[in-house]
Amino acid sequence: MPQLLERLVLEFPDSSRSTLKKWVKAGRIQVDGQKALEAHLEVSETASIRLMDKQKFLGLDIEVLYEDRDLIVVNKPEGVLSVATAFETEETVHGILKKEFRRAFPVHRLDRETSGVMVIALTETARKGLKEQFHTHSIHRDYRAIVRGKIEGSGTWKCRLLEDANYFVRPHPKGALAITHYSVLNNRGKTTALQLVLETGKKNQIRAQSLAVGYPILGDRKYGDSTGGRLHLHAYALDFIHPATHKKMSFKAPVPFET
Repeated sequence: MPQLLERLVLEFPDSSRSTLKKWVKAGRIQVDGQKALEAHLEVSETASIRLMDKQKFLGLDIEVLYEDRDLIVVNKPEGVLSVATAFETEETVHGILKKEFRRAFPVHRLDRETSGVMVIALTETARKGLKEQFHTHSIHRDYRAIVRGKIEGSGTWKCRLLEDANYFVRPHPKGALAITHYSVLNNRGKTTALQLVLETGKKNQIRAQSLAVGYPILGDRKYGDSTGGRLHLHAYALDFIHPATHKKMSFKAPVPFET
């Protein structure tokens, strides 16, 4: 079979071999939908070759997935705050975007420990439109997680959640209704990889519900797992209607841990 570089020479005859190698090294080449990182990779003559847009990163290694005058969609790294707190005001997604665009309006949040897709409004019109979609639960939010224990099939976690004085979220009859739909992706020994789709979006919702049903998320020391390493929770996909163009927008961020 031919090597990837030879296929690229045929696909992009106006580009030099040096440029083609840089594209591969930068992760801009996909072969049959998968990122290819080696120019000498053997590929079939029928394989689909695609050049991806050049990646853009802001401060704190925040990857830009999409940007227009109304909104920006980013892939938030694990360990970065979404918005300012009493203890941190600048080193956040919101803080970085305000420096970049002057105006930025958070419309939802991801926990510091959670990575994945976030949308931030850049205009007041976009802020209002996106907030309305989050309020009506019309935005599709798809997460990936690895939990302790073995789960089978699919189902729904439904309970009321309340945050206590120590910022810990737990089931409570006076809390706000939280609904999460789950599907098993695979079982590996004593852990299970899950797809989790939010119907509501309460603070720490997935983490609190996972603990409540006896399957804490791997690496979640706050909610029941004592192991080290990162929190194995990732906002994988986000679908919404663009508040200005009214077109359907769909975004995904690769899962940074094996599922």
